[in-house]
Amino acid sequence: MELYEKVSTNLNFVEREKATRKFWVKHGIQCLKISEHFANETGIPCVMNIWIPDGYKDIPADRLTPRMRFKKSLDEILDTPYDKEKVYVTLESKVFGIGLESYTVGSAEFCLSYSDYKGITPLMDNGHYHPTEMVSDKISSLLLFNEKIALHVTRAVRWDSDHVVIFDDETKEIAKEIVRNNALHRVFIATDYFDASINRISAWVTGVRSVQKALLFALLQPDEKMKDLQDESNFTEIMYLQEEMKTAPFGDVWNEYLTRENVPTDYLAEIKKYEEEVLVKRV
Repeated sequence: MELYEKVSTNLNFVEREKATRKFWVKHGIQCLKISEHFANETGIPCVMNIWIPDGYKDIPADRLTPRMRFKKSLDEILDTPYDKEKVYVTLESKVFGIGLESYTVGSAEFCLSYSDYKGITPLMDNGHYHPTEMVSDKISSLLLFNEKIALHVTRAVRWDSDHVVIFDDETKEIAKEIVRNNALHRVFIATDYFDASINRISAWVTGVRSVQKALLFALLQPDEKMKDLQDESNFTEIMYLQEEMKTAPFGDVWNEYLTRENVPTDYLAEIKKYEEEVLVKRV
């Protein structure tokens, strides 16, 4: 109930009322402590992402002041001491949202600038940009100037709809950019999707396997050969190789990987079995 009462407008971290902003700053500080606890317990660094849905439905009269408040809120959270070797704080932008069509406080420019200013990790969600913008095209630029970057891999259908990730062109291009730039150890990859119209377990497995397939597909590309061809301006042969790789026997390699990992290739049969033996018995 306390949480609900603090969300009175489209502004939380940038609310004029100090009590509301203070509540969310405190929430952010507690998340830092929880993340560090996770890292201590697991022995694995924890990624703590910050994204806020603050903004305005229509054209604002003042774009600067809300962003000043957001910066102040983030400063208050991140000035709290925490172990940067154990907790990677990421900051996620968005171009717009429902009820925030005209102005989003945490824009791409704000979040990239703040990440650089504070030395934290920028996060890109490929559903948080204009449909003509490709996150795969942005990865190399961020890798040049950041030790690590983070991704939310999703599937946006005309907007940030968070459809289940599939083995589509953009997912493959994202994976190619990570692999060909030798950045598997520098990119935090998270999936971000939900579809209540289909089986939840199948949705989860399909999305995760699609990302894994994309990474395996990227690892099988003749990257060095194609880079040499690009240096020679031989774009005809690059296109030829790119198209030939699309119909190469990738499925056989994927199935062999699953066999070696002792994982069933027909996961739908396993899901149906789980439904019949476990889910239907739940009240």
